[in-house]
Amino acid sequence: MRRSTWILSGIAAALLVLAAVTRFALLPAMHKVPDDVDENPQYEGTATVLNQQALASGDLADAFLVDVPVLMDRHIEVVDTSGDTAVFSDSRVLLGPDDIELTRSEERWAVDRVTLEDRPAPEGSGAAPHEGLVIGFPLEPERRDYRWWDHTTGTEVAAVHTGTEKREGRTVYGYTIHAEGAMADRGDLPPALPREAVGAILASVPGGTVDPATLPETVPLAYTATTDLVLWIDSGTGTIMDGSHGQTITATTQDGTALFPVADVRVTATEETRQHQADTAKSIALALTLLGVVAPLSLIAVAVVLLALAAWGVRRRAPAPPAAPDEPTPLPERATA
Repeated sequence: MRRSTWILSGIAAALLVLAAVTRFALLPAMHKVPDDVDENPQYEGTATVLNQQALASGDLADAFLVDVPVLMDRHIEVVDTSGDTAVFSDSRVLLGPDDIELTRSEERWAVDRVTLEDRPAPEGSGAAPHEGLVIGFPLEPERRDYRWWDHTTGTEVAAVHTGTEKREGRTVYGYTIHAEGAMADRGDLPPALPREAVGAILASVPGGTVDPATLPETVPLAYTATTDLVLWIDSGTGTIMDGSHGQTITATTQDGTALFPVADVRVTATEETRQHQADTAKSIALALTLLGVVAPLSLIAVAVVLLALAAWGVRRRAPAPPAAPDEPTPLPERATA
């Protein structure tokens, strides 16, 4: 076998190995949450909220902002990675008319960079413990129910698979999430209010049934929350393509008697956010196709061509079989007398 045939065969073998490495090593290494995630989805809708600025100033006549237009400005960012763990920061600001800040919150979560399930928090990350999904869905979601962590109540609930649809040319899976219970962390909500303030708030709430006279001079408060999410997840990349968020927070007495609503927020993703998420899903899907399908098949195709050339070269240079010896010419028979 000549040197050129060995070279062609060697290059073909190297290309086949590279195809396998690309598909089974490089693709899994790339198909995970990157360390530079920095997204700013926005949601718009309406809200009825307790006006804490008015409450703090004693202006109880404006204790509630009722059905005001709001924008939820959300910032999702990977702030740390450690091996297969990514730490997300998820901050939300609810803005009312004239960009008045109504509420603000931030949580940190340590999740698996592929499944997005809970992972042990890296030391010093500030990530809160949780179970199941909390910030998003697996990069390759399935048509089934998942465990979901409701951080408001600190409980695990179900993300129920509801069906499959087409959004922006992409196949998406629908999930609904419902959670209710006592708030795990009341944040900056007041732990107690004077009876006079509670009475003034109750007077502005239609259908109130609690008599303020039955309350102590200082009313200790507890809070319950009900949350409903509807999410549409890209089936090929795990990108959240669309969603809506509804949450009601209610102030109660320590024994659980409902007093007044603190917040009732109903928002859906803006058109700009939906379009951005669709573009993101398409870009990720294209990159995965190029890396996981096109590149390996192209390498295999080139390797096959090189092997065919090597085989042709071997056949072309093979020595011809020796020619068969000529049969002797028979001598003429001698005539007999």
